[in-house]
Amino acid sequence: MKVVIGLGNPTQKHTADRHNSGFHVLDMLAGEKNIFFEEKSAFYCLLASSKDMLFAKPTTWMNDSGLCAKALFKQYGVLPVVIYDDIDITLGEVKCSFGRGAGGHNGVQSIIDHLGTKDFFRIRVGVRPVHDELKDAILPPKGFETFLLKPFAPFEKDLKEQGIKRAVAVLSALETKSFDEVMNEFN
Repeated sequence: MKVVIGLGNPTQKHTADRHNSGFHVLDMLAGEKNIFFEEKSAFYCLLASSKDMLFAKPTTWMNDSGLCAKALFKQYGVLPVVIYDDIDITLGEVKCSFGRGAGGHNGVQSIIDHLGTKDFFRIRVGVRPVHDELKDAILPPKGFETFLLKPFAPFEKDLKEQGIKRAVAVLSALETKSFDEVMNEFN
């Protein structure tokens, strides 16, 4: 069994934000597989399942995502696959990795802190802008933190969907392939 956690913030206000890319991936996957999320307060998340995979969308704020990861680990005994936005990866691209640090991502740091390990698989969804009119938005003094808490621009729709579809393809590959095989295929 694999436990997959998509990171995001739980309120309606943040639904379309870049920082909710983990939720966006799981929402697309749920639509394709015709599965539905149900609230599971004991695990601090909305939970869905398909085959030998569980999919979780934490109901905590992003920076407390580790609460969900720890509760799921305690119940199922497997380290999660974590899907999240990465400002260092170009919009439309996806990278897979294993056992890295948090890279400044507070949601990932929360998971590392609560699990006591960084040895879990990650699907990093690129959100770095490629359009000239947005590139300055991630520079000081505004900084990328503010940028991540805003929706994608309408002209970014195709690249956004490209990245989300690629992340869903990674999840589909994980149903039958090892982490190493998936990293070789998608990186």
